Amino acid sequence: MDEQAYLTERVEHQLGYYESAANKAKRQHIWMQSSVIVLSVSVPVVANISGWDATRALVTILAVVLAMLNGRLTFRKFGDLWLSYRTTEELLKKEKFLFETRTGPYTSGDNPFDRFVQTIESLLSVEHERFRSLIESASRPTKPKADSGQ
Repeated sequence: MDEQAYLTERVEHQLGYYESAANKAKRQHIWMQSSVIVLSVSVPVVANISGWDATRALVTILAVVLAMLNGRLTFRKFGDLWLSYRTTEELLKKEKFLFETRTGPYTSGDNPFDRFVQTIESLLSVEHERFRSLIESASRPTKPKADSGQ
């Protein structure tokens, strides 16, 4: 694969993916965190409304939706994914610009393209490992902390 094909088919494709994934994770994170905040504030307000027959039902519904959103936030790790994708996107952009301008580690040497490919693939490998680690940590049950008292 020559330089232009690699830049187009691998680097540009990955940049597009990480930009899109970061934006999606950011939107999900902000939407869910905002919903959790609104519902958290709403539950005690609604619970204290007196004389309304549907109060208990509404509090129950709000509490269930709040628990579901909070669980999804914890399980899917949208905030962590957003930061991870965004970091990888910026690192890929930096390497691409350094390579295209033949600066930094790509100034001299026998074959700057080889160094560029190795760096890009290393960044992607680290991101894949980080993603897998995040997902695995989200799916592991949390262990209760041992009582450090008596």
